[in-house]
Amino acid sequence: MSIRGIPGFCYLCLRSLDINPGQILSLALATVPTMLTVLIGILINSSRLSDVNARIGDLRSLMDSRFDDMRELALRAAPSERSL
Repeated sequence: MSIRGIPGFCYLCLRSLDINPGQILSLALATVPTMLTVLIGILINSSRLSDVNARIGDLRSLMDSRFDDMRELALRAAPSERSL
């Protein structure tokens, strides 16, 4: 039997473009788990990015306080060096 003899194979025929409920169900069952997996991955990645953003903010405030301490130390030491 040739390929042309298979009913519903020709994509140019109008009858072959009809979609039955079984095809819709199989498409939905194939795509929904993939879409849910991608959505969960996006949400997890987003929460990790916000966690990294919070850690960077903490590090920045720590560095700012260290620079402020060093600035105060330098200002205290500067008058004694000038008197020499």
